[in-house]
Amino acid sequence: MNKGYIKIALALLSVAGYMQNIAFAIEHAAATTSSNEKFEQLSLRVKQAREAQQAKEAQQAKEAEEAKEAAYVMDEALNIAKKHAEDLDGYELYYEKNRGTRLYFKKVNNTDVGRLDLIIPRPNSYDAVVDILWDPNGEKKFDASFIEGLTSKIYGLDFIIRQNRYKSAIESWKTYYHALAKKVELSEDQTAIVFVSSNMNDHDGGNNSEYVNPIVERANTFKPDIDSQRDIRNGELSKVYVNISAFFIYNDCCCTRITHIISMDHNTLPDTTDETLRVMTAQKMLNVANLRNVLTRNMPTRYAVL
Repeated sequence: MNKGYIKIALALLSVAGYMQNIAFAIEHAAATTSSNEKFEQLSLRVKQAREAQQAKEAQQAKEAEEAKEAAYVMDEALNIAKKHAEDLDGYELYYEKNRGTRLYFKKVNNTDVGRLDLIIPRPNSYDAVVDILWDPNGEKKFDASFIEGLTSKIYGLDFIIRQNRYKSAIESWKTYYHALAKKVELSEDQTAIVFVSSNMNDHDGGNNSEYVNPIVERANTFKPDIDSQRDIRNGELSKVYVNISAFFIYNDCCCTRITHIISMDHNTLPDTTDETLRVMTAQKMLNVANLRNVLTRNMPTRYAVL
């Protein structure tokens, strides 16, 4: 082979080697790019998972703190309700029917507090009374104005935020309230059920002013967020407040006794008279007295005379 052919062959081999190196470099670069993209995707997923976990832990901590504050509010409310239930001082008799229904009122912090003493003259009715009064829709059994009860939040066993809705004398006008609700077994034969409103953020569209609870002071620092329904957000319902409401249910040998304490903010016009407000509260309380009829139907006469 002459020298010219040798030079040409060497040149071709050199070009082939160069091209091979370029191909290898391209393949290596592509592999490196693909590896980097996979690493970046994995890092992003790890970051997103970490952020989601941190958000979950922060939400759990917030909910735990909210539940703790709610418990403090209800502890205070129960103690206040006990005081008004155990002591008749300051009350004036407003209504009495036979010996089994007595309704009283008194003023506390310039606000009406009502007290209903009710006897259900039916043996072994204690559990039924407790169940009806704690059931979110139990009020349907004794209050014709009641529409429905909903659970808006759960803080623990027998400890929730309740939403109750009611009809009014004006067909198109409906009212509602949100309130902390808790059932407490005080002893084997005594149960308390307590309700308290606070300035909860339920996104009400009715342009209501800030609510201040005049009875349970601790409630004024409790401002949870409520995911309410569209009609509430649109301001289609009138908002009322439960300053305090409590049922103390006692199991006696031949009857069940109830002491019901309530103070309401009916959120009416400023010129509404105290007498009108008291009538509104009294009507709500006397609806509870219908429990007597519900639980004594078809009973022997000797039990129903109280």
